[in-house]
Amino acid sequence: MTAPELILSADYIRTLLDETTQLSTVPDDCAVLLEGSIAEGFGNDGSDIDFLVVSKGSEPMPTMPTVLFVDGRRVEVRTRSEAQLRQQLDRVTSGEADEDTLNRVQRFLRAHVVREGNPDIAGLRAVVPYDEFARVMQTWWSARAVQALRYSVALAAMGADEEADGWARDGLAQAMKAWAASLGETYLESKWLPRQLDRIGPHEVAARYRSVESGASLDDVLAAAALTGIPAVDNTPDAVRLQRVPDVTTWPIGGRLHVVRNRRDVFVLSEATGQAWRSVVFGQSVATVSTRFGIGSELAEFVRLGFVGLRWHAEPLRPALAMCEVAGAYSPPPGTVVPTLGVGGAAQDPNAAVTLSPLAADRFAECATTLIWSNIVLENAREDCRGALKNSQWQVADIAAHRLIAMSTRVLLSAFGIHPLPADVAPQAALRRLIPASTPGKAELLAKLARAQHVRFDDPQSDRNPAELDAYAEAVREIANGSAFPDSFASREQWRHTLDISYDWLRLAGYLNAKLPLDEARDLLTSGGVQPHARSDAEGER
Repeated sequence: MTAPELILSADYIRTLLDETTQLSTVPDDCAVLLEGSIAEGFGNDGSDIDFLVVSKGSEPMPTMPTVLFVDGRRVEVRTRSEAQLRQQLDRVTSGEADEDTLNRVQRFLRAHVVREGNPDIAGLRAVVPYDEFARVMQTWWSARAVQALRYSVALAAMGADEEADGWARDGLAQAMKAWAASLGETYLESKWLPRQLDRIGPHEVAARYRSVESGASLDDVLAAAALTGIPAVDNTPDAVRLQRVPDVTTWPIGGRLHVVRNRRDVFVLSEATGQAWRSVVFGQSVATVSTRFGIGSELAEFVRLGFVGLRWHAEPLRPALAMCEVAGAYSPPPGTVVPTLGVGGAAQDPNAAVTLSPLAADRFAECATTLIWSNIVLENAREDCRGALKNSQWQVADIAAHRLIAMSTRVLLSAFGIHPLPADVAPQAALRRLIPASTPGKAELLAKLARAQHVRFDDPQSDRNPAELDAYAEAVREIANGSAFPDSFASREQWRHTLDISYDWLRLAGYLNAKLPLDEARDLLTSGGVQPHARSDAEGER
């Protein structure tokens, strides 16, 4: 295809280059090319002037352009060595070029030489002849168009009509870019598609595209896209099948259902959304699952979040084709409910179907295991304190009381996502500094802590009443969603309940390779939640 006609005169471009070289360093032996929309013949008075400076040899040049303002126009100066350009061209021939590389190669192949230099520009361009590059771009745009249109079919089947319409129109535009590339129009930026079609001239394909740009049905869009020569995409929702996504796992904890994505993000689902998640049947079509269980909107959200993948079954006898990631998984804003977690799982926004924990998954698990273990030690300290008081062991009771206060404070700090924890030496200072001022009941909690710290069992003048200790511990648990924690050392049933809670959290921590609080916790995880020496018929083990 012949080079495009410049929209600015060659003399004016050279004048701009002369002024540019006075404001920046451009060695005399470098070649200078004009690239971009102006060189392509699409630009306007507001378009940038893009100069590409090519140096001989292999010295790496910086990627960042120099931006100048010359004669009222914005001028970008990019530098590349011959070796860097050849690497980009080689990536195209090897099929390993990403979008940025394709864009840079297209601009180079169509650039206008403003100043000759030592680099062999013609030799570099011969690495990827323009006709060959046009075929690469046709294939690249075609693949993107097909995936966008398939995604539109899937979203429409889930009832996400607005998004389905957007993806359909985007897919049709990409199909048109593939068709334009087959005719030698390879410029990547989609905003110039209308000018590319004008340059191609009157054609049935272009006319059909313009007739369905807005307000058309999905079937009309798919029919118009098929005229461009891309593989046909039919509006058959049964062709879209649900598939598992690697590193997306489900973790029921307490009464809440959690989903961990990529071992990094923790989501907690509302009760209704959790029921929808349990209805997802992998391998079934989107249409079947949406209709049978009435979960179209929830299913669409699972796809957006990257919980569920999609595969395309064009024909019953053909293998399923993976649908490309036309849109990466998104994340909602992190939840703002505090505390961040509790015995029963992650804190949940009551108005959200899916809440993203503000904690990274490993930190989430480590906070949770610390919270659980601190609750257990709290109960142990309470038991020690009661036993010591019963036998008038006042100093032992004081030590147990100090331990109870420390563990209660650890429970609270862990629930707020604080990890690692500060030392146990100054709980008042830690809570004042680390617990948000907006936390309901913070002032009353600090007052209860102060009263608990003034309890001294070895002081004969004290009433030796542990009620203040219990009041602080229960206030902590009320805030930290731990008020339902079992009285672990009161009975066999309560200890079994404690182990069940611990095992739910430890399974998640083990999956994430989180640091466990002690070896006994790892033993419980390894045993599947069963005590190592208890007889199952006597202890009621699972």
